Parts: sequence; C-alpha cells; structure tokens
Amino acid sequence: MKRRELVNSACPIDRSLSEVGDTWTFQILRDAMHGVTRFTDFNKRIGLATNVLTARLQKLVAVGIFEIHESALGNSHEYVLTEKGRDFHTVLAALRQWGQKHLFDDDEPMNRVIDARTGQPPRQMSLTAEDGRELSPDDILVVQSRATDPIETAVPIDTPRRRKV
Repeated sequence: MKRRELVNSACPIDRSLSEVGDTWTFQILRDAMHGVTRFTDFNKRIGLATNVLTARLQKLVAVGIFEIHESALGNSHEYVLTEKGRDFHTVLAALRQWGQKHLFDDDEPMNRVIDARTGQPPRQMSLTAEDGRELSPDDILVVQSRATDPIETAVPIDTPRRRKV
C-alpha cells in the first residue's frame, strides 16, 4: 500500500499515519498487537516490499521492540513483541481514537476495537492530572529532569506557553 492510499483506508491508524508518522513501522506494530508474528503474514497484510519489511523488522529487533523466536514448526522464526513493544499498545490506541474522531465521516466504514470480554468499545483516552482533572494542552508545561530526580527539582523548558505563565 502506498502512503497516499492511506488517506482512504478503513483503519484509523492508517489515516493518522498518513498525516503524522512512519507508515510501515506503525502498521507492523499494529499488526503485531493483533497477533501477527511471521514475516510472510506481515508481508501479506501490509503489502510491503520484502527489503523494506526486512529493514523495518531488523530495526525493531535492534531497538528491543521485537525478539526473534523459533516458530513452533521449526521451519521459520517469529517476531514477538517484548515488554517495550507491548507498551506501544497505548500509543496505537490513542492514535486509533484520534483517527476515529477526526478522519472519518459518520456514515463511512472504519475498523474499530472492542473489549473482548464485554463487547463494548474502550473509553476515550485522555491525559489526566494526579487529582483526576482532564488536562488540555493549555494545562501542561514542559519540564526537564532525570527520571530518578523528584519532579519538584525539574527545570521548566522555555516554550511559548511557558513564557505566558
């Protein structure tokens, strides 16, 4: 599938990626989250040139998103998501929800997700403060510190919003 064709895809993630991301890597990760593990299956679902797919999968292994496991049949291997890779699920879920909200007409077919146990769609994701308030872009500031430092020691980053405070 070519990048320009993603604009009309039934997948909210595809449409979002046509505007904001690396199409092939996000599609590989989307399919991996849905249980695809074999090279040939990624290739069939995404329609990507084998050299490009090979390069993307190698990179995802190198950065620790996938591990390579021997298949149960022993004649090939599988790309299995690591904890780091599985943690990307939330990014894809947020991108999917954004795409569903902003990139589809009401009467247009789209792929949706539901809770396998209840059959209901998940709640809309949001950024939430410690006290439970939903945070908008106007409610946040960018600060910098080491991950191990207390947040109170973080230094504000100079951004347009920071200058208004």
